[in-house]
Amino acid sequence: MTVWRTLAVLAVTLLLPLATSAAPAGKVVIAQGVDPTTLDTMNQSETPASNLAINIWDTLYERDQSLKITPLLATEMPKLVAPTTWEVKLRKGVKFHNGEDFNAESVKYSLERLAGGQGKLRGATFFAPIDRVEIVDPYTVRVHTKKPWPTFTVVMTFNQASMYPPNAYKDKDTTFISRNPIGTGPYKLVRWQKDEEIVLEANDAYWRGAPKIKTVVFKPIPEDAVRVAALQNGEIDVAVNIPPHLATVIDKHPKLFLSTAP
Repeated sequence: MTVWRTLAVLAVTLLLPLATSAAPAGKVVIAQGVDPTTLDTMNQSETPASNLAINIWDTLYERDQSLKITPLLATEMPKLVAPTTWEVKLRKGVKFHNGEDFNAESVKYSLERLAGGQGKLRGATFFAPIDRVEIVDPYTVRVHTKKPWPTFTVVMTFNQASMYPPNAYKDKDTTFISRNPIGTGPYKLVRWQKDEEIVLEANDAYWRGAPKIKTVVFKPIPEDAVRVAALQNGEIDVAVNIPPHLATVIDKHPKLFLSTAP
């Protein structure tokens, strides 16, 4: 997979080089309107941070290109084994960026952090129905809820439900996690220069296979006209949140491609 899974892309240069070999290669520079407020994805509810999160972390489930929910770190769709209990089978052989194994302990830590984060973590509200997570075996968990929760699978696709490494984050606060994001995803954080750039590098050991693009850079460019000018000048490869009055400029440019969505 590549970075293109991360965004509702609104403008991208047609001159972007594509990697032809198996090893990651090349660089893509993406301009957002603002910098994320945090890289602790459980503590956010904003598009800029979510665009970063989907590169660094994986969730139990995801939506495919047709918006159908499919397993990601889970191996199959969850089973409702009781009115307030969902059973989830987990993928084996997945490792976090720091070498820690992904397993049932990871799910228990992550979901219980969200459940206990009401009023403390900005993204935790969606997960208030969780009561506790039971470890059945190293790769099976049962999520017990306070009441029947029919939207469980949908909510598990949210970026806030990203899986965290329990050993690395034990007793760590959101400030530490924001500065040290560790996921199982296709990219690893290289550096974050606040309000300047966030640099990600391909995770060669990604369980789905190494990404095609080696380096991904997110830059905040608040001014719409400046963001579009940077795209026209080739300073960036992707720009998001293009206002309608500037969309025509991109659409008529011979070397740019405009993509729109409702």
